[in-house]
Amino acid sequence: MSANDGRGPQARTSRGPGYGGLCPSCQHLKVVTSGKGSTFILCRRATDDPRYPKYPPQPVMRCAGHEARAER
Repeated sequence: MSANDGRGPQARTSRGPGYGGLCPSCQHLKVVTSGKGSTFILCRRATDDPRYPKYPPQPVMRCAGHEARAER
């Protein structure tokens, strides 16, 4: 994956990391940054529902648990 393909942490959007797909617009998103500066998308639905992966492979194009965040 190159830095400019729109999926890596280098590509940012106004809604979060530029991974594309649904996660950056979901209210269950939590962006986690490691001590070394790597960025990961955590799905908070995974806390209560084992059907959802804690760190879903990106981009997620379909998700039954997706709920759009309210615009600020």
